[in-house]
Amino acid sequence: MPMVIRIVARRLAVGLLILWATSVIVFVCIHVLPGDAAETILGKQSNPYMLRVLRQELGLSKPLLTQYINWLDNLVTLNWGKSLVSSLSVASITGSAAENTAILTGFTMIVLTPLAIVLGAVTATKSGKLWDNIASLVMLCLNAIPDFVVAIILIYFLAANVAHLFPAASLVTPGTSIFSQLVVTVLPTATLVLVLLPYPTRMVRASMIEVLQSDYIMMARLKGMPERRVIMRHALRNAMGPMVQACGLTLLFLSGGVIIVEAVFNYPGLGETLITAVNQRDIPVIQVIVVLVAAACVLINLISDLVVLAVTPKLRARL
Repeated sequence: MPMVIRIVARRLAVGLLILWATSVIVFVCIHVLPGDAAETILGKQSNPYMLRVLRQELGLSKPLLTQYINWLDNLVTLNWGKSLVSSLSVASITGSAAENTAILTGFTMIVLTPLAIVLGAVTATKSGKLWDNIASLVMLCLNAIPDFVVAIILIYFLAANVAHLFPAASLVTPGTSIFSQLVVTVLPTATLVLVLLPYPTRMVRASMIEVLQSDYIMMARLKGMPERRVIMRHALRNAMGPMVQACGLTLLFLSGGVIIVEAVFNYPGLGETLITAVNQRDIPVIQVIVVLVAAACVLINLISDLVVLAVTPKLRARL
């Protein structure tokens, strides 16, 4: 147990350092981009005097170091302030967007995880055979297709031209829960599942092939144990560690891929909100969203490592 506490403390310390570095990089990148929120608000009616006055009101005329220290202080104290463009609180903007993204992420993992485990296990038991070769070819093709291309293909076949089964855009009525319009999550979820499926499937397959070649699996088969029981009771359980790592890494990939998919479908999540904020140079919203995504990545890494320790006997014995 003390070893686990030290691991958690070390990972949290590294995670905090990563979050701080992320906040600095994002702050610098935002100010390198041309334009600011004042120009977005005033638009074509802007003139040097109006821009100067508005920048003073928004705090954009302060030195960059002062702006960053003030923002960092507000972030730590959970006083995220207001949007520079809409005057809405950053907490309300990011809160609803984060909820929608979490729902989409949850649906994706609920479909993706069992599908990857089943496909990986089946292809591992048929390694080198026709079914395994076909599945590997399909996974390689899916891995080579960008997110937005998969989304466009699904829209073409299931929403726009061939069939009209689902809405092409995931538009949600403002102020209503996404659960009242679950149909808008079908195509984004399907896109993310298809894009992310190759990696965990191949990880599970590789892990299962290694386990199936081990001595204890051979001994179980020599004892006459049914093949299904060998797979379910012995092989899958001993391949659980790499499976958990694959799911954790898939969640990390999902935190980046969801931004593109949300933009394609106009899904009201963190990705769509981030793109809108970048276009408007809405600095407080951008910084909070990026830090939230980075914090989620750090937390996912930590949880997946602890779960791997819990389900892997060899690693537990070293503690």
